[in-house]
Amino acid sequence: MVMAALAATSSSAQEFRKIATVETPNWINAVSVCGSSGLATGLAEDGSIYVWRLPTGEAVSNHVVGKDVKAFSCSHDGKWLALGMNDGFVDITDIAGKPVRRIAIGRAAIADVTYSPDSSLLGVRLTGAPAQLWDPNSGTQVGAMKTDFGGSTAMDFSSDSSLFATSDGDTAIRIYDRGGKLKATYTRMLLEPFGISFLPGGTQLVVGGADSMLTIVDGSDGHMVRQFAKLADPVIRIIPLPDGNSLISIHIDGVTLKKQSTLLWDIRTGGRREISMDAPDVVGYANTPDGKSLLFTADSKSSMTIWTFSK
Repeated sequence: MVMAALAATSSSAQEFRKIATVETPNWINAVSVCGSSGLATGLAEDGSIYVWRLPTGEAVSNHVVGKDVKAFSCSHDGKWLALGMNDGFVDITDIAGKPVRRIAIGRAAIADVTYSPDSSLLGVRLTGAPAQLWDPNSGTQVGAMKTDFGGSTAMDFSSDSSLFATSDGDTAIRIYDRGGKLKATYTRMLLEPFGISFLPGGTQLVVGGADSMLTIVDGSDGHMVRQFAKLADPVIRIIPLPDGNSLISIHIDGVTLKKQSTLLWDIRTGGRREISMDAPDVVGYANTPDGKSLLFTADSKSSMTIWTFSK
């Protein structure tokens, strides 16, 4: 799992602390936190959705959605779930699983779905295709992104929901307004990007991928703010922390494509420190309104652990 304590890269001590271990009947593949609602949802390998109360992990409900669900996202108001299906549809349900509407996105499997922080937009990625923006309340398309070739590999909304960014297979980073209009493009990545995340409270975003580097880009005009030193392994996920000065990067072994390593960064100095983990599967994270970061790790088929990161 994660670690007991960590000496930080900044002047004040920082650590991960276990909040709760949650018993789970099946392996949890992914966790989506429902914003400030106090709820978290998990997708299990048997096709069930579990709802827990934070921070205790108290069980609220569970229901079966089926193994055709490939991706899911909980709205930040805690009312709705978006389920990305293998047949190219997104099903919108209430938090208890009652169907609301079905949206036809395309003919390929849904690779990822994510609600905007204000719950008014839905970012959707089809396998091998550029991302799209949809209105989940009406089921209408807001915008269809474009690439020179290939699809989008990751996507994220800014914290105020005004910007939507994609990392794309043609190695470009593209930033759009909430209506899907292209605002800026960053094209200086040499290899395919795999992860992208906005930093809290602004327009800057962090990108990482096959080049094994972290790059900070300003989403307002697409210029590079900073690039950190090249690492040994590709970056597959980036987790900004609430203070705006720290982030976690998760890496995959470039040879085996299995082993993960996790680093804690100080953005101001570029300093980094490896986080020791007994179980490599980080299945979800969230920044809470009270300034904490929650990390969820799948430990086994019977348990999941909730961690918090704080100064």
